[in-house]
This record gives sequence, C-alpha cells and structure tokens, in this order.
Amino acid sequence: MNMASIGILCSIIFVILIRANAAFVKVQCMTESVGQYGQQSLLDCNVKHAEEVSDFKIRVVVWKKEGVDEPVLMFNKEEITSHPDFQFAEPSWNNRNMNVSLLITNTKVVDSGAYTCMVIGNTGDDMSDTNLKVTAKYKVPTISSIPEKITLNTGGSLICKSDGGYPKGEIRWFDEYNTDWTKSAKMEAKQTTSGLFQLSSELTLLQGSVFSKYICQVFNASGGKEAETTFDISDVINKNNTIEEENSRTELPFHFVARTVVIGSVIIGLLLALLISKRRSRCKYPQPPIMFLVRISIFFSNHIIMKLYNQTFGAFAGVM
Repeated sequence: MNMASIGILCSIIFVILIRANAAFVKVQCMTESVGQYGQQSLLDCNVKHAEEVSDFKIRVVVWKKEGVDEPVLMFNKEEITSHPDFQFAEPSWNNRNMNVSLLITNTKVVDSGAYTCMVIGNTGDDMSDTNLKVTAKYKVPTISSIPEKITLNTGGSLICKSDGGYPKGEIRWFDEYNTDWTKSAKMEAKQTTSGLFQLSSELTLLQGSVFSKYICQVFNASGGKEAETTFDISDVINKNNTIEEENSRTELPFHFVARTVVIGSVIIGLLLALLISKRRSRCKYPQPPIMFLVRISIFFSNHIIMKLYNQTFGAFAGVM
C-alpha cells in the first residue's frame, strides 16, 4: 500500500469517527438572532445527545466570534472564562445543563456578526454556527430652516436630522399632498465611534414653489418608517399676517381721529375768522384777510395731528 492510499484511508476513518461522534452529540443553534443596541441579546443553542447515553456530561464549551482571536466565552476544566458582557444565558449553568445559549448583556454594534458554538462531551463533540444582527431605532427627527423664517415667496432650505440608529437608514421628504421630494434633497450619513449613524438631509425650496407643509420621515435599513416630523410654513405666514392686521387695526382709529380733527379745526377756524371779522368791522383797524386766519387754523390743526400721531405710534412701538 503506497502513501497516497494510506492518506485516503486515514481521511475516510477520520470522517467516519466525526460522523459517529456527531451521532451521539448534536449542537443545534438558531440560524439568526436580532439584538437591540444597548439591550440584552440571546444566541439560542442547545445540545442534543443519543438516548442510549445515560450519563452525558459536557467537558468543553467554546463560543467564538468571527474576526476575534480569543473565545468570547469558554468552559473548560470546570471553569468559565468570558469577555465582559458575555455569559451563559442561565446564571446557574453547569456541565449537565444542555442549554449552552450565549447572553450578551449590553449589545453593541461591534457585537453583530457570525458566531460558532463548539461543544465537547464525554461521548462526542459537535459545533454549530449562528448570526447576530444588531439594530438601533432612530430618534424622532428635528427640522430647522435657513433662513429662520420661510414664506411661500422667499424660498430657502429645510434641514432634517436624526441619529442613534443602526444600520444606515434614510430620510425622505413629503409635502402636504404626499408628493415625494426625496430626490430633490441631499442626504449625508456619518457613523459615530459607537457605530450608530447620524443622518442629515437638506431640501432646497425654490422661490415661488414652496408648499405650506413639509414632512421629514426616517426609515430604517429594512425600509420601515420609524419616526417623522412636520414643518409648517403656514405658521410663519400666519404670524406675519397677524402683525399686519395689528398694524392696520392701530392705523384705522388714528386716520379716523385725524380726519375728524382736521375737519373740526377748519370749521372752528372759519367760525373764529368770521367772529373776529365782525368784531373788527366795528373797530378802526383794518381787517386781516380771512384766508390768513384760515391758514392759522390749519397750521394748529396739523400740529394737533402730528402730536396725536407721535403718541399713538410711539406707544405701539413700545409694545412691539
């Protein structure tokens, strides 16, 4: 028998032994688990052994994460060693407990990935793979505007921001008629040191084509909507209209009073001119022209009007 035949025979024997051991021990893990950032995550794995094995004991359990050299959890020689935030799902676990599930007490973004659980028992060994998918929900978005006050005629930009999410999500824009304006916006996504994403989207509003309401919605990586915020431009318009109405209400009484004063002053001036003219007709002094007296009355009327104007609008400016 040559060396090549011996190598093939050894390989066959090795495979047979592995299958024989696997027939006595079987590790069964869930294909994938989903964990929430900052919460506990469970990788569910259990050990099955042949019914004819009455005194089965676990000698070694090794949990490894892909890309990490050292095991995140290991049981060997009756001792348990683990990385921080990793432990057996059952606190009172022992070598006769067939539940070898891994518990991550404080899930981080870096914890996502592929894991392998290997179990060695007194009658055989086996291993199984599982995957952890980490997600984080985005916060309710906030909207700011440039300039601070936008009207239907001025235009400007709306900036929507949301953070604290994972994986990378998307910001979408809609108006009050549910028209999608996302393609007209520019979005940026930055990943922080924690692995979470910060999303920012800027929507430019062209002058003369501004709607009264814009909605910013945040979607996760799976396409599900997580939160939204509405920016109502009509609020700014209503505030401006309110100020104009207040101004018109203040100006209306003033114009009425001013006209009344002018007309009254002219009438009084004419009456005074006639009275003075009659009295001076009895005297030897020459009579002053009646138009001169009228001009004097108009002069004093204007003086009264300006005084009323300053008092009215001076008080209004103090209130504003």
